[in-house]
Amino acid sequence: MGILPRSNPSESGASRHRRAGRWVALALFPLAPIPASAHTTNAIPPDRLLVAWTADPLMLVLALLAGWLYAHGLGRLNQIGRQTGRGAVVGRTRILAFGTGLLTLVVALASPLDTATATIFSAHMVQHVLLIAVAPPLILLGQPMTVLANGLPRRWRRPLARLPRRAGIAPLVAVLTMPIFAWFLHAGTLWLWHIPQVYDAAVASTGLHVLEHATFVLTAFLYWWTIIPASPRSRNALEPGLGILSVFAMGMQGAALGVILTFAGDPLYPIYIGRSELWGVSALSDQRLAGLIMWIPAGSVYVVAALLLLRSWFRDDQPHPDAPDATSSGAPRQCGTGDARQVGPARTVP
Repeated sequence: MGILPRSNPSESGASRHRRAGRWVALALFPLAPIPASAHTTNAIPPDRLLVAWTADPLMLVLALLAGWLYAHGLGRLNQIGRQTGRGAVVGRTRILAFGTGLLTLVVALASPLDTATATIFSAHMVQHVLLIAVAPPLILLGQPMTVLANGLPRRWRRPLARLPRRAGIAPLVAVLTMPIFAWFLHAGTLWLWHIPQVYDAAVASTGLHVLEHATFVLTAFLYWWTIIPASPRSRNALEPGLGILSVFAMGMQGAALGVILTFAGDPLYPIYIGRSELWGVSALSDQRLAGLIMWIPAGSVYVVAALLLLRSWFRDDQPHPDAPDATSSGAPRQCGTGDARQVGPARTVP
C-alpha cells in the first residue's frame, strides 16, 4: 500500500509499461552521484569555500536530463488526460515533490556543501541526510517510473520493457526490491560507511567518496521504494502497518548512530582533527553537532513518513457506503491538481 494509494488497472500493455519504468528508474537513479568535481579531499577554510568549489558539469547535465525526461513524460500523460477526459494524471503535489527531490540531489552533490564535507563533519552529515532521507522519498513521490518511461522515445520503451526477460536477471531485480532485503541492505550501508576507518578513507579518497554516495543513493531508493510506490502498479510496497514498523526500525538506525556521535567522549574520526578548527569549532564539538543532525532532523523525516502511513492506514479502514463506485459505473475519476492519486493506467503515447 505504501504512503500513497495505488490503483490496480489491468490492460494489455500494463506489465510491459511497468517493466520499462522499472528499468528506467534503476538506470537513472544510480547516475545521480557520479563524479563530483565539487568534492575535494583538502581542508578548506570557510572564506575559501566558494573559490575552491567547482560545479560538477556531469551532475548538472544528468539532473537537467532527468528533469527534461520528466517534463516530456508529463506532456505525454497530459495528452492522455485530455484524450480520455480524466484530467491531470499526475498531480501538482507529485510534480513539486520530484522537482524538489532532484534539486536536493544537486544541492547535496554539486554545491559548495560537497566541498565543505572534507573539512567539517557536520556538513558531511547534512549531505548524508539529504542523500538517504530527503531526496529519494521526494523523487519517488513524483511517480518517476511512470513519468520517465513516458518521456522516452517509443522505440526505446519496448526494448527496455523486454530487457529483464532477455537478460535473464529479473530474479535479481525481484530480490533487490524485496522489502526485507532492501531494509537490511540500506541499514548495512549506513553503518558500513560510518565505521571510522572506512569513513576516513572515503573522505581522503575521491573514488571512495563517489562509491559511498552511489551506495547511499541506490540503497536509499531501493528502501524507500518499499514505502512509497514509484508507480501505481508497483508490487513491492509494504502495507501501511508493516511500512510503519519498517520506517520506525530504519529511523532507529540513524538515531542510534546520532546518539553514538553525540555522546562519544573523543573524536571518532581522526581525519577531522585539525580540519574542523578552520571553521572555528573543535573536532569533538563538530562531531556532536553531526550526531544531533543525524539524530533529530533525520529522525523527523521517518516520523513524518510513519504519520503519513498511519493516515493512509486509517483512511483505508474507513467505510464509504455512500460513495459511488466510479470504476464500476464507467465514469472517469477526476484527479485534482493537488491530489496524490494517479487515476487509471498510465499509458504511453505513440
